[in-house]
Amino acid sequence: MNTYSPGVLELAKQIGLDPEHVAEGLRLACRSFNHIHAKTSMTVEQFRRVFTHNRQSIAIVANLAMRRAGRRDDALLLMDIYKASVGIAPYLPPIHTGTGTLPEHHGHPYVQEAVRILTAAGLPPIHTDGVHELRPGFQVLPDTTGHLPGFVFIAPDPGAKGRTGFAGGDLGYLAVMRWAGWGVITERLPSGLYAACHPDHQGNPFPAAPTS
Repeated sequence: MNTYSPGVLELAKQIGLDPEHVAEGLRLACRSFNHIHAKTSMTVEQFRRVFTHNRQSIAIVANLAMRRAGRRDDALLLMDIYKASVGIAPYLPPIHTGTGTLPEHHGHPYVQEAVRILTAAGLPPIHTDGVHELRPGFQVLPDTTGHLPGFVFIAPDPGAKGRTGFAGGDLGYLAVMRWAGWGVITERLPSGLYAACHPDHQGNPFPAAPTS
């Protein structure tokens, strides 16, 4: 019986794979490191620190694990989400007003970031003029109460339940945002929306309400 490290188990849980595939992806990544190690002065301990703190390394291992599991499309998807979440995608098209959110929320930075990440995952955004739905899709809303400044709220697109793969189903929205480094609330809110917390606010996701 194989015994896997907590890191392997956590990554397997995040990307929905058997830990065996993640362990194999890690072995492949380490082989690449061994090749690099022969030409650099990087120590094994330095490599471990990079792997622990560098999300790019995690993304590469996850990509390899997905490929070992025969899920090439999801392997590419993980990298696309990662690149969009850290702003290194080769081309980031502008988000037009009314795409993925209501026009009045277009300028909210966290809403824009969430729309970009979800779109990179291949999920279809709503198109709206603020009154009419021009094309169905997911919708991202900011916190308007002032009590949860780091949160956005996501209404999945109507076709979500019929999709499969890493970003498939309603819960695919949470999987995508978690993989992008956001905190998520795993249960739907009473309003039917999903909630995700921007990485900058994860140390204090529920700040105390201001006192008057």
